[in-house]
Amino acid sequence: MIIQCTKKLAAELQSPLTELQPSFDKSIYGWHAHLFLYKRKKCMLIMNNETRYNFIIYGLVKADFKRLNAIILEHLQDNLLRDGANQALIDTYLSAAEGISYTPTSNRSIISQVNEMIMVAGDELDRNMNLFNEPKPEEANRFFNRYVFHQLSKAYSGEKMLDALEELKVSK
Repeated sequence: MIIQCTKKLAAELQSPLTELQPSFDKSIYGWHAHLFLYKRKKCMLIMNNETRYNFIIYGLVKADFKRLNAIILEHLQDNLLRDGANQALIDTYLSAAEGISYTPTSNRSIISQVNEMIMVAGDELDRNMNLFNEPKPEEANRFFNRYVFHQLSKAYSGEKMLDALEELKVSK
């Protein structure tokens, strides 16, 4: 997996970014990530380059950046399960991922969509604060992948990601 980081996120990472621009055999393994604050808590939004599937990781602290790979994979697996992917598809995807490397961003279009989702995230987390008296990022993540992206062949990024995982299984 390749995670393309904004400068803000790169500044928090414990190791330097790989400067080589990624080349993908399968673009489903490419992601963009950005760090943002919500109510003084560090959060990261991660978006898949191909499907625009995205999720936030809420409340990161300095120690989390030392084990960021594990945190990202854990949240990715949890979100895919909650969005209806079966464990076998997730295992196939993660086993072929061969670790995570970090590079600078390369696609301004995706960055603008990441920024749009961060604005949506703030609104959704605020709504959850009003309803539940806590931000409930796991509930917000369900909402994000029911958000319409007009560039996709399917209206919702969650559906597009599940289809891409099925295609990955078939191609193996």
